[in-house]
Amino acid sequence: MEKSSSFITYLIGAIMMWSARHTVQDIAFMVGALVAVATLGINIANFFINWHYRRKTWRLLQQRQTGRNEDEFNS
Repeated sequence: MEKSSSFITYLIGAIMMWSARHTVQDIAFMVGALVAVATLGINIANFFINWHYRRKTWRLLQQRQTGRNEDEFNS
């Protein structure tokens, strides 16, 4: 218990020491940059997920269309 509370105390101290070195404007810029990078990562991941499922849907529709054409020729 003492080790974890000591670690938390040191962590809070390090965060306070870091924030004392920077102005509010610097911290706001860093947070904004971090949010922008996270948003970019999410958007890139979203692009590839959508691409995968649209490609999968397109292939499925192609298979259905090919199956219909073969059935029309067989009857």
